[in-house]
Amino acid sequence: MPKTNAGRELLREAEYLAPGQMGTIRSSMFKNELLRRAPLGRALIRGRSLPPSCFIYGKRSEQDPNGLNKCLIWSKFKPSPGVGLYGVDYMRINKESAKAGIHTMSEWMKFRKEKDYHHSRYQRLNQKVEFPVEMTFGIRNPQNSNIDCLLSHYYKREFDRKAIEANLPSIERLAKIKSKTPPIYDTLKSTHAVIPLPQSKPQPTKLWTMKRFQSQPSRISTYWSEEECKKFGDRCEEEPQCALNV
Repeated sequence: MPKTNAGRELLREAEYLAPGQMGTIRSSMFKNELLRRAPLGRALIRGRSLPPSCFIYGKRSEQDPNGLNKCLIWSKFKPSPGVGLYGVDYMRINKESAKAGIHTMSEWMKFRKEKDYHHSRYQRLNQKVEFPVEMTFGIRNPQNSNIDCLLSHYYKREFDRKAIEANLPSIERLAKIKSKTPPIYDTLKSTHAVIPLPQSKPQPTKLWTMKRFQSQPSRISTYWSEEECKKFGDRCEEEPQCALNV
């Protein structure tokens, strides 16, 4: 127990806090009416407002947004438009009018007003109810969610289908190539026509010894003639012009 009076007062105030994990106790916590617990036999001064009748907790249904509200008020009394009166029994009116010999429309309308035949309460209860063939009892099943499609490999099947449609010409061409087998050959010549055997290539000869270069005249000669040698020697023995001028 706390020794000081201030500690006792703080502990007494903490007893009126809402239950839960409590950390550091601040003085502002005791001023918030939403965090305080009402004393025994008393009500809170301030509280949360009650939600309206149309308020729905959780996610609203996509098929029937007002479905939960209908379930909560399903037993609401709805007075019928006719008290104690049921639908007109046209079958009985037609039978009785035929027995009375009525054939025109004006006489039939007059007969209907005079003989107002209606279905009885027990006749409606014993009448067999015929439901339509495509009637669905309850709420229709929602569409498959993303996790259902993922677990059922729906995305993989769609990816494979689109890939096959995009590459259908290539797939058909490869199937034709695989199904087309070459005929069986018995001779070496026919086999050589299908699969050529490797042949040794001859070594290329020198360009100036080939036949196509022999018909061309020689444009460059590596050897000088005697006249060219004599002319070159005479030019070497001549004295330069600068020496004669001096």
